[in-house]
Amino acid sequence: MSSNIKLKGICHHCGQEFIARTTVTKYCCHKCAQRAYKAKVRELRLRGSTADPDTAIKQPKAKENPDSYFDIKTLDYLTVKEAATLLKCDRRTVYRLIKSGRLAAGNLSVRRIRILKKDIDALFVIQREPIKNNDISNSDLSNIPLKDCFNIGQILEEYKLSETSLRSLIQRHKIPKFQKGKFVYIPKKLIEPILIKILRNEYCG
Repeated sequence: MSSNIKLKGICHHCGQEFIARTTVTKYCCHKCAQRAYKAKVRELRLRGSTADPDTAIKQPKAKENPDSYFDIKTLDYLTVKEAATLLKCDRRTVYRLIKSGRLAAGNLSVRRIRILKKDIDALFVIQREPIKNNDISNSDLSNIPLKDCFNIGQILEEYKLSETSLRSLIQRHKIPKFQKGKFVYIPKKLIEPILIKILRNEYCG
């Protein structure tokens, strides 16, 4: 209860004398009140006590997973939920992998999808394709119709690549390019398969 009478008190945290606003004020400032609260919580944690529900911090309970990760690893085929547990991802990610064709799955009936574990293991096998040497002469390049080519701006806009990434990609795969007017062009047949793999997250460099 507030009062106009100035009451002298001793801070329960720092021990300094202060003018209390109420008869039940324990601390001289907000900072001391915070520090005292943290000290009390720390003490309760050390004692493992939850006797004071106002100050004890509630620890979130870990969700129990009925499917043991190690038990799943011994199975030959898995459900979508088990596959998500094994891959440590969301079930929607597994469905996307199946829909994109990156992960093979069998549909036994409605909501009865089964996935072979060996197909999950195959996701992590990197199949590096040899870099092809695109030997095309300047005369051949100039004869390619512009409708069968991308210009640099189109690639950057449609495939959301940075100029540095695109330049590195062209150099790595030795993709020829040519300039006509103020634009630089690249044949679609040489770069489009690589760009599609990047979109599908299948590109291995």
